[in-house]
Amino acid sequence: MALTEQTKEDAPSPPRAASGPALVTMAAAITGGFLALLDTTIVNVSLHETTARFGSIGQVQWVVTTYLMALAATMPATGWLANRFGARRVFAAAILLFALGSAACAASQSLPELIAARGVAGAAAGVLTPVSTILLTSGVPREHLGRVQSLNGSVMLISPLLGPTIGGLLVEAGGWSAVYVVNVPLCAGLLYVTLRRVPADRPREGAAKPLDVIGLVSSAACTVCTVLAVHEFSDHALDGRAAFLVPLVLAVASGAVFVVRELRAAHPLLDVRLFAHRVYRTAAINIFCLGFVLYSPMMLIPLYFETARGETAVTTGLLMSTGGLGVVTAAWLCRVLMKRLGGGGTVVVGITLTMLATVPLTTLSSDTSYVLLCASLVVRGLGTGLTIVPAMTRAFQSIRPQSIPDASSQLNLIQRIGGTVALAVVTVVLEQAARERHGLVPGAFAHSFTWVLAIYTVTLLPALALLLADRKEARAGAVPA
Repeated sequence: MALTEQTKEDAPSPPRAASGPALVTMAAAITGGFLALLDTTIVNVSLHETTARFGSIGQVQWVVTTYLMALAATMPATGWLANRFGARRVFAAAILLFALGSAACAASQSLPELIAARGVAGAAAGVLTPVSTILLTSGVPREHLGRVQSLNGSVMLISPLLGPTIGGLLVEAGGWSAVYVVNVPLCAGLLYVTLRRVPADRPREGAAKPLDVIGLVSSAACTVCTVLAVHEFSDHALDGRAAFLVPLVLAVASGAVFVVRELRAAHPLLDVRLFAHRVYRTAAINIFCLGFVLYSPMMLIPLYFETARGETAVTTGLLMSTGGLGVVTAAWLCRVLMKRLGGGGTVVVGITLTMLATVPLTTLSSDTSYVLLCASLVVRGLGTGLTIVPAMTRAFQSIRPQSIPDASSQLNLIQRIGGTVALAVVTVVLEQAARERHGLVPGAFAHSFTWVLAIYTVTLLPALALLLADRKEARAGAVPA
């Protein structure tokens, strides 16, 4: 069905007024997504302390891996849950479960207890992230999605920048458990606001479709095996072939089962037919590829500050936070550029700026100017702010409002998998460079950023494809001026 036909048939609801309840709903949704993303970065800062408490880094790494697997396993079910029970109920339940999982993490007395508790928190975060998007975009007309997504995207991009600083301060003040304890009062306050101030939404009539159990199991198996394969690749590259290939083969097989099931099921878990829309499909490919733009430097830059320059976690976090200036600027500039250049054109500009900001990082040394590095981070923040937001906005604009719950789960999962793959590739490149140079010296990071810059060049291809899709849609008269 053409986009113009969909727009006429499924006309969006009138714009939400900027009333108190609407603003509270927006604030609650953005805060929920922010907490889920922030949790990952602040926990990563605590891994050294956690290792000293529970064991080797190889074992403690499962605290992160289990969280990612649980998150990936539950995310596909979010659309069904939101349609069945209502976005506000699911949002509140996810907050409560996230708080309980965090409390259990802080109270853990052994590594297995901590890993299990992180699995609970990850399962909650897997629902919390996409349902926040559903709650945020509910009732927002197509032409206003860019403004909403710009605000949401800016907050989401700032959270990884603030995470190291907040995590470092928490660990310094209260030890490894402090990064989990902090979630409890924050979630309690958010839960109170959600239940008292966010208007209750009722499940749509006819939305109580049965749960697609086969689809849920196969999607969970596919995403969990993908994360395991990526984890093994980052640890051993292709040396541990069996450990890498077995989950990879299982991921492909279960993924094939999932796609076939969703195409044939009367009530599919996720509407994979959304990928038949050219703009949506192209935007989704961009979101996956942009994982390299968003996540790869988040590991390399802090490691460079801490290992090659000897900075503390707190100082590193403060240096990283300078990128927030670029992100905030992008929140305003993104709306302007999308009106003039479209979503694809804005993504191309964003990737280009990110590439320019990466060039100085390919020449890192032990005395590279901090002024230059901070300026690079500001430009990088501006560039990344102009990538993921327009790609997500164009994906949502290309489909019917009724499909947003499915699209939110799909796009958030694609973004997380893309980020996980990006981190694995960068980890392997950095480890190989460190072996060749006998340690995490500045040259190893410079070599890694050279690879990253080359990968950024490749991500321009889907961005150009989105630009062409935008132009074709505009010629058809489907995109409003």
